Amino acid sequence: MTEHRGEIREQIAFWEARRAEPAKGGGEQPRQRVVTTPQKIVHPAGWTAMAERRAQQRRMRQRQGGSPLVARALAQTAVRASSGQMRAIRSPVARPRPGTEPAVEIPRRSSRLQARQRRRWRKLLAALLGLVLVPAGLLFALLGPAFRIQQITVVGTHNQALIAQIQQLGLQGQNLFLVDTAALSKRIAALPLVATASVERDWPDRLQVMVSERQPVLLWKTAQGSYSVDRSGMVLAAASSTPQAGQLQTVIDARAQKVTAGIRPGAHLEAAEVTFAVEVFKEVPVLTGISNFTLRYESKIYVSNAGPSAQQLQTVSHTTFVIVSPAGWVAYLGGPDDANPLANRLRELQQILVMAQQKGLHLATIDLRFGLNVAYTLQP
Repeated sequence: MTEHRGEIREQIAFWEARRAEPAKGGGEQPRQRVVTTPQKIVHPAGWTAMAERRAQQRRMRQRQGGSPLVARALAQTAVRASSGQMRAIRSPVARPRPGTEPAVEIPRRSSRLQARQRRRWRKLLAALLGLVLVPAGLLFALLGPAFRIQQITVVGTHNQALIAQIQQLGLQGQNLFLVDTAALSKRIAALPLVATASVERDWPDRLQVMVSERQPVLLWKTAQGSYSVDRSGMVLAAASSTPQAGQLQTVIDARAQKVTAGIRPGAHLEAAEVTFAVEVFKEVPVLTGISNFTLRYESKIYVSNAGPSAQQLQTVSHTTFVIVSPAGWVAYLGGPDDANPLANRLRELQQILVMAQQKGLHLATIDLRFGLNVAYTLQP
């Protein structure tokens, strides 16, 4: 192996290639230089140090306030740039001569500190205005006359008595903001003539009340007076205050006065009893042909034995509906709680009337309260 000292790698490679070639023609061939390029370019240490010094000098100049390179802009430089980037050119400012004042004062740009101070003052002024205007607005809304209730509109009924009753609840003059519409709706719905009610504000000074009115189905007459009643048993109003009261059928309550004393507008009757009376007025004219009869509601007192001894007697009060016909006979129908349906009792009444007519009998009483055991009596 041959030693090579002081030769670079390209020279070493050349001499080794020459030695490897065989001799041709008995003579020595001319030598060819073989050059190889290394895969990694290695810069000399001196070149690297110089590049680093130049970069450091550029950074130092930039820190000392040198003008940075900016994109060309006609608005900034007042000079059209040919291409690429160029250094920003500050437009010269005319300075006044010593001893003379400038004709026009050049405004100075506000700094960031001044801008922050202005924003702070704006926020402070807005907060002060809010503290003053908000309470003033609340006082004006709650105490001022602009939001006082001046008019109440009732929708859903043409009953002038009901409309007047709602408008006289003492709502005029109250502040519209302070009105509790939910509580007021419940208060109006508690009126006897009202089934449902809802209240809405109509700004700035009106109140709108929407109601659905109860519909009377018959009149209930007591010793104290006659009253209209709806199907649920609610006593609505006096017959004189009920529209179209002349078209309603009347039940005469013949019970004791101490029992009927509580029947007045706002009271409740048994809904089943009201429904029973309505069905009687509807079906009796269809089955019997009698339409001008009277329907009474009575209490019958019965005495029965409560034990084996004859002295142990028990008094039982039983209410019943009674049909009083123009012909003079009386039919005891019973009540809605009887086991025998009302339709069966009315058919039995029809059969007895047909039989009495065929036989020429003059009936006095007909008792339909005992199912199939119908009893009747004749006039003397």
